[in-house]
Amino acid sequence: MQALYKAWFVDFEPFGGVRPSSWNDTNIYAIANIIYGAPFASKLFNTDGLGKPIIRIRDLKEQAFVTFTTEEHPKGHLIQPGDIVVGMDGEFRPYIWGNEPAWLNQRVCIFESNRPQGKAFVLYTIKPLLNKIEQTQVATTVIHIGKKDFDAFEIILPDEATLDSFDSITAPMIEQIVNNRLQNKRLAVLRDTLLPKLMSGELDVSDIDL
Repeated sequence: MQALYKAWFVDFEPFGGVRPSSWNDTNIYAIANIIYGAPFASKLFNTDGLGKPIIRIRDLKEQAFVTFTTEEHPKGHLIQPGDIVVGMDGEFRPYIWGNEPAWLNQRVCIFESNRPQGKAFVLYTIKPLLNKIEQTQVATTVIHIGKKDFDAFEIILPDEATLDSFDSITAPMIEQIVNNRLQNKRLAVLRDTLLPKLMSGELDVSDIDL
């Protein structure tokens, strides 16, 4: 997907190596809505699986459920499989969410594509923009990104027909990535549930219906 994005929207290979004149310069909001996490109360966090999982920046890479909360925040938003999630402190990497729904904590945001099948275009459009901010920030502690930075994101918006063509190729790839990750997570949960029982003798291999 990334190679295809570069060929089409950076090198303009299908267009003779020249940016089409019909493409417009615009801002990030032409292709995405940004959803920010809510300030859930940390005193209600737990690691016992009570309530719903909540995703913090540290959880994005592994996409594992470590922390849960019983709080139902009025501004809470559930991350859904396939969402493009970005941490706003330390490093600014976009991740395709490949786990079950979970609460979006503060300092984590979602770039929600305005086009139902346009997630790949959003992903590879914001990736270099986020990287540029990360590389240019100078801080003695943790670097941060916020709405002011997102508001300044400038993008090139192709015509509808080109976007439709790109979406038709990449949307099935995104779907496959998400399905594979969901399956891997579910198998990992099954493994972690069954293995202790097998090791203790509580369960025999012949008892497992695969």
